[in-house]
Amino acid sequence: MKQIFLSLAAASLMMACNNEKKTDTPAAETKADKPAVTLPYVAAYSSSFEMGNPEYSASILQGSWKDWENNKMDMKSWVADTIVAFHSDNSIVSGIDSLQARWKRGRAGYTSVIDSIDAVIPVYSTDKKENWVLVWAREISTKADGTKDTSALMETWRINKDGKADMLLQFDRAKRKK
Repeated sequence: MKQIFLSLAAASLMMACNNEKKTDTPAAETKADKPAVTLPYVAAYSSSFEMGNPEYSASILQGSWKDWENNKMDMKSWVADTIVAFHSDNSIVSGIDSLQARWKRGRAGYTSVIDSIDAVIPVYSTDKKENWVLVWAREISTKADGTKDTSALMETWRINKDGKADMLLQFDRAKRKK
């Protein structure tokens, strides 16, 4: 009887000392257990992303969004000299000096800008080894004549190895019918 009791106690102790991690995520939803999904299209750039560095999100929101809203255009700390910006009006600007001049001219047309960020997502392309920051936002701008407009914007920023933005892809909604 003592042997049975000792055996049960030893078995219970071994089960209680299990080193498996307990999570709130069901086993079928963990990254390792998720089955590969076949996409109906092959992504031209990449379909292999993971969460990126949140510090890049902070840099983009401060530099691109907060500084625009506050009418401060000091880009040297977060933009690479070689930046290429594809704006939503189909214009392309190359170089930090050209981008800064363009943004200063553009911002001068507004007496007030209020930005609202809906989402900011830092991502890392594991196959291309590149960092990106995705921003979805709304902007209410007031022109010098008092005209107000609300825009829905999406920006995709590529971050280089030095942690600076070197590409901007910008999109906005089409103008509303009046």
